[in-house]
Amino acid sequence: MTMPSTGLPNDADALVSMLLDPPFVRDPYPVASRLREVAPVHRTNRGFWLVSDAASVEQLYRSPTMRIGFDTARLEQDPQFANSPSLQLFKRMLPFMDPPDHTRIRRVLAPYFTPRVMAGLRHYAEDLVDRLLDRLEADGGGDLVYDFANDIPVAVVCHLLGGVGEEDQVQCREWAEGLVDAIHPECTDEMQRTADEAAVAFGAYAEQIIAGKDGSGDDLVSCLVREHKDGNLDTQELVGTVTTLIGAAFHNTRNHIASGVYELLRHPDQLALLRGDPDLVPLATEELLRYDPPVQMTIPRITTTDVVMGDVKIGSGVLVAGLITGANRDPGRYSDPDRLDIRRDEGASIAFASGIHSCLGIVMARMEAQIAIGRFVQRFRSARLIDENPDIDLRAQPLTRGYQQIRIAL
Repeated sequence: MTMPSTGLPNDADALVSMLLDPPFVRDPYPVASRLREVAPVHRTNRGFWLVSDAASVEQLYRSPTMRIGFDTARLEQDPQFANSPSLQLFKRMLPFMDPPDHTRIRRVLAPYFTPRVMAGLRHYAEDLVDRLLDRLEADGGGDLVYDFANDIPVAVVCHLLGGVGEEDQVQCREWAEGLVDAIHPECTDEMQRTADEAAVAFGAYAEQIIAGKDGSGDDLVSCLVREHKDGNLDTQELVGTVTTLIGAAFHNTRNHIASGVYELLRHPDQLALLRGDPDLVPLATEELLRYDPPVQMTIPRITTTDVVMGDVKIGSGVLVAGLITGANRDPGRYSDPDRLDIRRDEGASIAFASGIHSCLGIVMARMEAQIAIGRFVQRFRSARLIDENPDIDLRAQPLTRGYQQIRIAL
């Protein structure tokens, strides 16, 4: 995965351009590490600050003086904000909210994402993964992205939600992909149109699911309908929450599962360790998240006061984003950070965020990855990569990272 850092520039803005501008660098980790070394807290020439060391990214997540402020930031930058369905939908989605609304809605959802509830989903997830592995075996291989990982996260969360048929899940995935376009730091008019079209269709679909529930069932949408009737969610928040749960469950977990298997196949020593000791699966999936996180950069925050990050003072009312690629390879946080070590036990990475905005579905995502990756490596002992260097999904960059396809033979 990691290329040598020789030949990389020392100019911080040149490094930022390599990470954020097409054609994107294939291997972002040496570039992010060089940026962390040169300017861990950097005022870019793009109108926002970028922090890349572990301590500053953690501070970005946890500081009460940093607001998500997605609507405020876009309102200042985009005069069409009020007419954008996708940006309006984001205002009602949990990842883009600040307290007290964020606290209230997270409190509503938290009881449905506990380890106990996820344990109840485990058998469904295991059966799903086994069926997908059966298909791969029958075909003699396939694509880790679209023949395996793609079908897991949306199916599991839709099973929890209730009311989303299998025939609709492909469409939900497409809408989720479309929405991602609008959260890139530099969103073009075409990307905004794609996201807006997805938001209209996705929102209408969520309203249809909600309309079919009277709140008497035990599925999650029925529970949310009851919360709505009790006054804990307004109508827009109800729609935004349903779309969040479907959309957020898909993209990152899919990429984590696919790239996790890919990295193990590229590191036969680590693959052999995992096959020899299946109890290492939880540590292995955490290490794979650290080594190649599906989310590469945080949603920008807005400072509400002057703040000191590292040894740099940042003023109030400016955007700050965190580079997870740099933080997860910070030698101040991890020993020998460029090495994949599935026995590493240095605490969880920040791949699932941290603080009040830590991923609500973290238990679900971990369960899915552990089942999918663990069962794959134990079942297919002769699996091999057909393409050693598969193409990166450019549409997902630079905020997220995944592959267009990863072809394997069994």
